[in-house]
Amino acid sequence: MAMITQQYFLTQITTKLGKIEMGIDKILEFLYGDKKAELIAEVTFTKFAMKNYSSVMTREAQKTATIQSLQNGKKVAMKDIEFYMNELSRVTKGKENVDILLDKACRVKECLELSIQLYVMNMLLEVYYAENFDSEYLKYIENEATMYISKCEKHILSKFSELRILIAKHKDTLLKKLDQDALLEKINDVMAAYEDGSESEISKTLHKYLEFPKTLTDYYISSVGDVYMKKAQQPV
Repeated sequence: MAMITQQYFLTQITTKLGKIEMGIDKILEFLYGDKKAELIAEVTFTKFAMKNYSSVMTREAQKTATIQSLQNGKKVAMKDIEFYMNELSRVTKGKENVDILLDKACRVKECLELSIQLYVMNMLLEVYYAENFDSEYLKYIENEATMYISKCEKHILSKFSELRILIAKHKDTLLKKLDQDALLEKINDVMAAYEDGSESEISKTLHKYLEFPKTLTDYYISSVGDVYMKKAQQPV
């Protein structure tokens, strides 16, 4: 029963982590740089671990191997996060026209967000596979992840703020004219998710799905043997 419930929750998590839920073809549309193959491989494995949780959990050897792969995947995601944060800094200091810089920055941001979601999903899957719901352990990993996510989001906000200043200062020439309003609107759309000072959606998702497995679930068995799970308040 616990495995079925946890499989249900894992399925729900992907609706909160939109880039992980994307098809590989959609991810390839925005992947940037030499990390493409690495990220695709890790996303593919993470999806496998999520969708086959109930089956893998009944096979001890495969369960152990999956936990090890998830731990490694978390490390890979962190390395990719650092790579794309550095890449975002590099791109925003480029010498190209500011509209080109913005297009590149947006692609890097998409890759960075995918890497962050991959990091969070691997962390959650490791918890669910290991079934380690010790409160101190969960508190520790949540605090570590929340601080890391915050660092990444502040970096995105800072670099797009720099681009906004560049665009605002831009002076058209005979050879190069920009639609500054359109470019500023594009930047404002990116920054809106990071600059209101509240807890980000991915941090909220991490918290909710670390808390939820600790709650009790009621099951009901009918007179003919059918099993029903009491509808619980789902994480939002």
